[in-house]
Amino acid sequence: MAQNTVYTFVKEYQAGDVIFMQGDESDCMYEVQKGRIDLYSNYGKADQKKLAEVVPDRIFGEMGMVEGLPRSATAVAGTDFTVVAKIKWDVLGLYFKTKPARVVQMMQQMSDRLRLTTKAAMDLRNAVNESIKEIEAGEESYIPLSTLKKGLRDMDSTFGTNK
Repeated sequence: MAQNTVYTFVKEYQAGDVIFMQGDESDCMYEVQKGRIDLYSNYGKADQKKLAEVVPDRIFGEMGMVEGLPRSATAVAGTDFTVVAKIKWDVLGLYFKTKPARVVQMMQQMSDRLRLTTKAAMDLRNAVNESIKEIEAGEESYIPLSTLKKGLRDMDSTFGTNK
């Protein structure tokens, strides 16, 4: 591969095509050029959860590549004619040199994810603490259960806003 391009390859996917699976090796990141990518935890399983949607001019898969850890989610084409460019580690410097705004965008995305995850964890922690207090006070068991369920719904909602 010539070092004058920032993309290892550009590929078109159809809705439902899997780009990578949760647990796969993370040796690259991707840029959505057209269409949409949906990110899932436990894809194809009973507890499958859609985590985020990635739209054109946004990147995904960067966390695993930077950390050198397995993929934390499954990436699936959300629309027909989704076009995705692959960026490998060895051209990352060139990618950022030719597209400097992507460095800021990648940092903003990671910061947004961390902020949303922290908020969801704190909200769930508060729901658990509230339930513990209600149980210790001798409240009916449905009250703490409803508080915990609300905390989980709020956490799911927060993760659903992670775009």
